[in-house]
Amino acid sequence: MKTFYLSMLAILLLTGCVSPVHQMVREDDAPFIAGELIHDRGDGNRLVLQAPNHRYEARGFIVERQTHLAALRKRYHGVNPKHWRRIFAGLDTDHVTYSTETIAKSAEGHEVSCQLVWGGGAKPSGVCTDQAGIEFPVRFE
Repeated sequence: MKTFYLSMLAILLLTGCVSPVHQMVREDDAPFIAGELIHDRGDGNRLVLQAPNHRYEARGFIVERQTHLAALRKRYHGVNPKHWRRIFAGLDTDHVTYSTETIAKSAEGHEVSCQLVWGGGAKPSGVCTDQAGIEFPVRFE
């Protein structure tokens, strides 16, 4: 029984946000009509962006996980040591930031470079840049 609870705890620690599958929220001025971001799967990570005449896709990109422990230690160590121990042990994922940079390509060879950031429990958002250098915001639910 103890092994089961430890396994469940490990799974909860490894998952940063509620779900590793996010659907794109359509922005008024963005050229994409739909999209999907799948992360936390290593080589199975995938970003799909659907434009009216192109489908862009990126696979196997890296999602970085960062925690600024020095700043958090200054803030919580002396004031709230119990909270600090939870952060340091990785049990409190509210202070974790995830980010990725990837290039999605279409079958025709067009490319879109995307940079996304999100916190633990938050939804990914960022900016994508097309080959002409035009930037536009992207947001996922």
